[in-house]
Amino acid sequence: MDATGLGVTDAVVVGGGFAGLAAAAGLSSAGLRVTVLEPREGPPRGFRGELIHPPGARLTGTFGLEEGLLRGGAEPVRGFAAFASPDQPPVLLPYSGASGFGLGLEHGEMLAAFRSAVQGRRGVDVVAARAEDVVRGGDRVRGVRTDRGEEIRADLVVGADGRHSRLRGLLGLPTRSTLLSYSIVPALDGDVLPQPGFGNVLLGAPGPILAYPFGKGRVRMVIDVPSEAAQGRDAIAALLRERYVPVLPEPLRGALRRALEGGPFAGAANHAISTESCAVPGAVLVGDAGGCSHPLTATGMTAALHDVKTLADCLRAGGATDAALLSYEKRRYRFVRARELFSQALYDVFRGDGPGPRALRDGVFHYWRESDRARRASMDILSGDDSSALSFASEYCRVVGISGWGTVASALRRREIRSAARNLPALLAAAGDCLGLAVDKVRSTVAMERTRRLETACS
Repeated sequence: MDATGLGVTDAVVVGGGFAGLAAAAGLSSAGLRVTVLEPREGPPRGFRGELIHPPGARLTGTFGLEEGLLRGGAEPVRGFAAFASPDQPPVLLPYSGASGFGLGLEHGEMLAAFRSAVQGRRGVDVVAARAEDVVRGGDRVRGVRTDRGEEIRADLVVGADGRHSRLRGLLGLPTRSTLLSYSIVPALDGDVLPQPGFGNVLLGAPGPILAYPFGKGRVRMVIDVPSEAAQGRDAIAALLRERYVPVLPEPLRGALRRALEGGPFAGAANHAISTESCAVPGAVLVGDAGGCSHPLTATGMTAALHDVKTLADCLRAGGATDAALLSYEKRRYRFVRARELFSQALYDVFRGDGPGPRALRDGVFHYWRESDRARRASMDILSGDDSSALSFASEYCRVVGISGWGTVASALRRREIRSAARNLPALLAAAGDCLGLAVDKVRSTVAMERTRRLETACS
């Protein structure tokens, strides 16, 4: 406390989960004094991310957090294995050799490792309190007011309080949120992955399934269930037994069947949350507070670590100035937009049941099977090694071309011209929706940058 009884620090981080603790580590590495506000002592309720792609894993090393993850039992992940159906061999999509490995670890254990590393750092305080409001001075955020009635003044407030961020609302940053589906997330024991060491993506059910190692001898399944499905454990268990278990290869099939016969299983709602701005004078958002996608592509934690690295770099270069925060905002969205596009496009193709999504799905698998370059390009976009929205659009157009030719060729072989006449427009409509979303996201990002430049010039 200073002489006025107010807490004073360089940065206040609101939220002590994955993104908040990573922010404390990254900002303290940049030489800032950091206060983290987190009212909970244990891990958060409900399912949270457990996979980190190689660029994120590398950043945990940069922030001094990787050693704790490895001591905590984090398992290396080599890439993804995609199964179009249980009777077809998977397509292996390894990370590129230069990327290294991803990491998988139970979320609570990940947070414990982060907290242990952060709490021992000089200049970092973790306080059991909740931010109730922001403190303003003129047109700038100057700190926060806690539920204990204290004011903590700081040059920078960092919102890291998750996808349903309270701070985002206090800062007046608008959000678009769409409920996509629900995830059922049983934990399985034993070596039951069809492709050990990979994130296994399995299709053929009403929603895609992701299964991955998240500790020694442990496998997490993230099972996508439509939002309109019947609620309640018995109804969901019946749906999984009837529609999901049959599409799984052994031994994963038997492991899920046994899990459904056991006790309760956890679940979570899947939202696509998008923001058009993540910075105001004196405050920024990082991680899911700034937006999130469907968990199928497991990009959330890698994106959060990238946010922290970007913010720390901007602060090193310019201090906690408006120009530095606007630079962070611009660089963040240029990275995040490609993640959002890839996640939404892959989810729409993998869950879709009409002729358009089916043709695109067939095209994706054909593209991956036939070309090492295609597999490498897709994984670079997925992992974040390639963050260009143009790269996404280029790869997607390749898939559309392959899918369209496949639709026509298949109909010609069967002499079903009418089938091609029906299915090809459906394919092009599905592709057009996705590419239209890409154009909208790029346009909104460019418009934000232009608006910000004008605001800066006029201030």
